[in-house]
Amino acid sequence: MADEILIEKYGGVATVTLNRPGRLNALNRRLLQVAIPSLWEDLDSDKDVRVVILTGAGDRAFCSGLDVKEQAEQPPVIEEEQPSVRGKLTPRESRFSKPLITAVNGLVGGVGLAFVSDADIVLASRNAYFFNPGVTIGQLAVYAPLTWSRWVPFQALMRMLLVGNKERINADQAKELGMVTEVLPPEDLMTKAHELADMIAYNSPRAVRDVKRIMWDSLDHGLEDAFAGAREIMDAFSGHPDSLEGSRALVEKRNPRWAPLD
Repeated sequence: MADEILIEKYGGVATVTLNRPGRLNALNRRLLQVAIPSLWEDLDSDKDVRVVILTGAGDRAFCSGLDVKEQAEQPPVIEEEQPSVRGKLTPRESRFSKPLITAVNGLVGGVGLAFVSDADIVLASRNAYFFNPGVTIGQLAVYAPLTWSRWVPFQALMRMLLVGNKERINADQAKELGMVTEVLPPEDLMTKAHELADMIAYNSPRAVRDVKRIMWDSLDHGLEDAFAGAREIMDAFSGHPDSLEGSRALVEKRNPRWAPLD
């Protein structure tokens, strides 16, 4: 599986590339059941990784979703599937705690949309487009739309879901709907992703993790409960070394020396 997911690490940043360009980076059963769930688990436990960038190989597709050719052939169930990672395909299902930047370098559809809806920052190249072929191929692909429903207009999601494969949302439309934070020329996509990743990696790993947890948890609660949860996390952070180190580094005009994540 090493050649189907490429991982490059430098300076606290891990760049993960879905590497099946001949299949438009579609996810086969082994990737769905084992490799990607294990990937989130491994990256979350790697103390040297502070930020993750996720993209696809080639210039045509980020991830076209499920490998429908493989599904149509109905291959046998993979025996080595591990219970510890079952049902943890997406970052949110895995409770992935580190910042995730998704760089959409082409078409993205079906289950691939979950890597967009679950990202903290989404960049898209101008040639990117988004579609959900679920009902067209007899599938209920609702995970990403359910997450998006917290901030994307409901009727736009319903149109995408009900029309299926014929509904295509281009990069500019996706930005207008709130699915994407920035649209870039294809040649600038990864440069921008790495610039943002480097800026995030400079910050306190504990503060970044806690901010991400507060904001994503808030989607599951009303405002009062979200504030209560935030206060609990903030109280715990107040005794952490990073809560003082940042101010000291600023006063002393030096780079901060953050504590490692526990």
